[in-house]
Amino acid sequence: MPSNDASIAVQNFLRSMQGSQVMRDPQARTQPKPFTTLPDLLPTSTTIPVINSADEKLVNDLLSQLPPELMLLAQEIDDASSVDPTSETAKAAMEALSLDQKKDILRKVLRSPQFQQSLGSLTVALRDGGLPGIGDALGIPVENGGYLKKGGGVPMGGGDAVEAFLYGVKDAVEKEKEGGEGKMDTD
Repeated sequence: MPSNDASIAVQNFLRSMQGSQVMRDPQARTQPKPFTTLPDLLPTSTTIPVINSADEKLVNDLLSQLPPELMLLAQEIDDASSVDPTSETAKAAMEALSLDQKKDILRKVLRSPQFQQSLGSLTVALRDGGLPGIGDALGIPVENGGYLKKGGGVPMGGGDAVEAFLYGVKDAVEKEKEGGEGKMDTD
């Protein structure tokens, strides 16, 4: 009976595996390096206090990374969609905002579901092998260009990719502070 032989073979295999470390300890199995998500690293409980204590330079630097339409909307400009965001009107709208109004815009952005969703999507993209393209597009120097080995091939994934991205952002910010060439491209 061939089906009986197969059943015996499977049972013997399972019995032999019971003695191995892999079957006894699920932690012994090879698992990807665990690492946090971007939403876990940037909760509003951390980011809002930073905005609340930020000086005007930091607030303006952060606002410069947002679409100018947000400043137009905050100024309640009639038909803001018809105003060219690069025009003098848009620049004047940003300059006319008080520091408190600017901080309020940033707090609203940080609390928005769209921001949290975007952080989650970026985490997934990094974990799923998108680090080389994301690092390149943002001008963030990441380890080995985002690949497992220098020179390309297989992109980093999982927690390793998220960690490499964060270290790349950190390095880019430090180089920018020093006046080096590590400026992030945010356009």
